[in-house]
Amino acid sequence: MTDYQYVDTPAMLTALVSGFRDSGTVSLAMDFEEESNLHVYGEHLCLIQLSDGSNFYVIDALALSKSEEGRLALKDLLEGPEEKIMFDCSSDAAIVRKALKIQLRNIYDLRLAAKALGFMGNLSSLIERNLGISPENPADKKKFQKANWMKRPLSGEQLAYALDDVRYLFELKASLEKEMAQKLSPAVRKQLASNMKNCARPRHRDKPGWEKICNYHALSQEEKIYIRCFFNARDSIARERNVPPGNILDKHKIVQMAHAGTWEGILDGDSLQYRKNFERARLEAQGYITRVNN
Repeated sequence: MTDYQYVDTPAMLTALVSGFRDSGTVSLAMDFEEESNLHVYGEHLCLIQLSDGSNFYVIDALALSKSEEGRLALKDLLEGPEEKIMFDCSSDAAIVRKALKIQLRNIYDLRLAAKALGFMGNLSSLIERNLGISPENPADKKKFQKANWMKRPLSGEQLAYALDDVRYLFELKASLEKEMAQKLSPAVRKQLASNMKNCARPRHRDKPGWEKICNYHALSQEEKIYIRCFFNARDSIARERNVPPGNILDKHKIVQMAHAGTWEGILDGDSLQYRKNFERARLEAQGYITRVNN
């Protein structure tokens, strides 16, 4: 496996970032590993993989985020002046905003460059297209995408997979830059540079979870009130138990409850143990509806 430095304390990360700046490092290849309601409750930034073109670093964001000093060190890295070469930064930027209240800055998004050239595939396909390197086994990729990145210590396999995500980003950027110079007009390249400046910022407000459920905007006003209250009730239970919300109740059941205006006849099996929580949510929704109608 590639040699790397493991960074898991605020002092180590502060020293690393200071070293980049003292040495005049202007670009870093960067990728994240995250947890998003798959093994535990909530969204968590677990790992940051970095390369400065010569050396590799694994930043234990989960450990660092547990202290104010650690969060400030992460903020200094992620909002700092160094260019961060990433692929499709939008979901990464969103989880950093939500989990750590940090806004990613100075991103060079390889996906935007590839799209400007008409390529719409994923990172593995882009590496194969531009560098001639065959992608990893899809089964392995799926395995690690579903891995528990919250557990410590991380396995050697996990660390090798994580580091591979930044291994080719510098080469890929150079290849895309050369291709764009040959194929894109100065005006298109100028517009792309402008788009890069804002690629990590949300195009729209970050939606609350209930608005992301099953055609939310097609629901009636009353159904939207029910779905919000039932969703929040499920979320509170999941947070208290530190389990993914889907383990408490499938989202499709929440939609059924919103349509029916009740949990009765819909909760079944293990979910029936939470009927008091959902009854309170039903009464809360009815109170909102009464106020709205009056």
